[in-house]
Amino acid sequence: MLEISGVFGLARRSLGLLSVMLFSQSCIVADPPEYRSPQQTRPVLNMYSAVPPATHTLVVSSQVQNNPPTAFTVQVRSEDAGEDLRALFFLDYQLPGQRKLVSKQITASTYLDTGRDIRFDWSPDKKDAGCHFLSLVVAHTDTFLNNIDDDKLDPKKADDDAAIATWTVNVDPPADFALENCPSPNTGP
Repeated sequence: MLEISGVFGLARRSLGLLSVMLFSQSCIVADPPEYRSPQQTRPVLNMYSAVPPATHTLVVSSQVQNNPPTAFTVQVRSEDAGEDLRALFFLDYQLPGQRKLVSKQITASTYLDTGRDIRFDWSPDKKDAGCHFLSLVVAHTDTFLNNIDDDKLDPKKADDDAAIATWTVNVDPPADFALENCPSPNTGP
């Protein structure tokens, strides 16, 4: 009998040791994180790599025959959450004589997409002689008052969604390349 009770004791201790080893090696698996839809972000224009750079005044001629247009390229990044972007180029944006040059639709993407460029070729007219500001305005389509082809931003949304870049252009400048007649809110073009 003593021998049987010794075997039972040994078996009990072995089971206890085995259960400690099994439970000490286990792990607790947490619930997977909750999936959330991506949140829309304001467009970011990479002006560091913009062509031409916005840090210099562009001298442009409207009088040279077959003069190639000035090509503007700016990289844009944003989390669009499925909504397209609109890019509008203006001459003298928000100034008297403002003129919309072109409107472009940019397909929705993610912030990680670094391959989206906004491109526009511009050839000034002779009537554009003098100093001007060429501006690029980019926002999600829903930020515009009319999604079809309106150039007005919704003031309630624009502060959180619009990005603007501006170049100074000197069209057909005088011999000394002076910036003459630059438009201002008080003077017109």
